[in-house]
Amino acid sequence: MASLLDGYDRSRIPLWLAAIALGAALAFVVYRYIGTFVLGLFVYYITRPIHRRIADWIPTSSLAAAVSLLSITLPIILLVAYTVSVAVTELQSLAGTNAEQLDALVQPILADGGLGIDNLRELVTSAVQNPEQYLGPGGLESLGEALGTTTGYLGAAGNALLHLFIVLALAFYLLRDDHKLAAWFRTELAGERTAAYAYLDAVDRNLKTIYFGNILNAFATAVLAAISYNALDVVSPPEIGVPSATLLGLLTGVGSLVPVVGMKIVYIPVALVLAGQAALIDPTLLWFPLVFAAVSLVIVDTIPDLVLRPYVSGRSLHTGSVMIAYIVGPLLFGWYGLFLGPLLLVLVVHFARIILPELVRGEPVTTRATAGNPLDPDDVIDVPEPEPVEPTGETDPETDAEADTDLEADVDEQPQQSSQPSDDGTVEDE
Repeated sequence: MASLLDGYDRSRIPLWLAAIALGAALAFVVYRYIGTFVLGLFVYYITRPIHRRIADWIPTSSLAAAVSLLSITLPIILLVAYTVSVAVTELQSLAGTNAEQLDALVQPILADGGLGIDNLRELVTSAVQNPEQYLGPGGLESLGEALGTTTGYLGAAGNALLHLFIVLALAFYLLRDDHKLAAWFRTELAGERTAAYAYLDAVDRNLKTIYFGNILNAFATAVLAAISYNALDVVSPPEIGVPSATLLGLLTGVGSLVPVVGMKIVYIPVALVLAGQAALIDPTLLWFPLVFAAVSLVIVDTIPDLVLRPYVSGRSLHTGSVMIAYIVGPLLFGWYGLFLGPLLLVLVVHFARIILPELVRGEPVTTRATAGNPLDPDDVIDVPEPEPVEPTGETDPETDAEADTDLEADVDEQPQQSSQPSDDGTVEDE
């Protein structure tokens, strides 16, 4: 019996096994940090259009990549700084910044314990030097648990910063060296006339549209929310109003990027606070929190999420499929499903367009999408009309009688044929 390896260079087998092992190791690393890699891919795609435009104006590719990333991160930093500034201002207005007001607020509390502002420093110094005198039985254990919890939170924060660094590093090197990777792939693995190149090129173009559409959707949502909340603040009662309407709109746009809950993480707490204020001041003012919640749910939340996001995020894909990918992705995979769901959708759709039909038919795989795209609204696919189904089983006597009558009428309308003898004696029909 002939072996399957007859005529094959057996020295390549160990090399292929090594390649499979290395590929499996790489796949395991990506699987363990799938959220970090997908987020880095997302940052790369939303930054690439900016990088393409500024690369011609900046002399070095590294500087161009850094400036591109800074153009994305700087607005986020400014938004966080603006939010902290507004929060500090509100706290100062609530508590007061005057030392006399603070002393008037704290002095009655300290006086109940026999303390004053003058000897408060001595109390703090004594507590730092000998904390055991203020701890009862089990106090040190409780303090150790509290320190352990704090250390856990600090470790989680450090881990998040490490993953953020990996995301930015991955996006940076992809921006700087993506053209080199593409040229290496075309030269060494698959040329421009291969099906693999056509497939990956289609995936790349679609991912750019979908991921950059996420940022466009967040920006449009922020603008719509800011306009809506400022309009509500104009018609709000004098007793209550929308707090920092413009900032609230910007935070709502950022909240649209949060998986599953989305911008509800922003406007629902604000609606509850407004409802509490209205209930304490005047219950007749509860109509304003209800209007605020309705406008947030319908205009700010539903319309962009169902109409705008699928359009700007996947204009070459079916709107329903993009919407389902954005909903099911976070539910199935977690926070990174917001980016992984659309990625899987694009991979499956273009595989079905370019590769799958010819594989099923046993034909050579080409670079042309022979089957069309059923999820592309602009791709017209001829769908034959269904043929009528012949009736089976029992028949209707009245229908049969009508059919016999029509048949007899057709027979009567046919022309009569006559027979005439020909010259050779045979009979011919006219």
